[in-house]
Amino acid sequence: MADWQELYQALWKGRTFTNIEEAMENELADKLNHPRLRKQPEVKFFEAVRRVRDSSLMDEEKMSLISAYIQCLENLKQRN
Repeated sequence: MADWQELYQALWKGRTFTNIEEAMENELADKLNHPRLRKQPEVKFFEAVRRVRDSSLMDEEKMSLISAYIQCLENLKQRN
């Protein structure tokens, strides 16, 4: 089984990442959108989980990636 970083890259084909953890955090914090258009981290989390669920990854891989999203959301909430 691949680690969650490889799985994250598999979901985002065509993107290059210098820091996978930072990319996931930016995704959940919706930092790529204009501040007025940003969604709450919980909304972005559920969108990410849906994307993982609908992917072609194996169930164990999906669970690994969802666990990484949970950890990232918890870290983000602790800092805010």
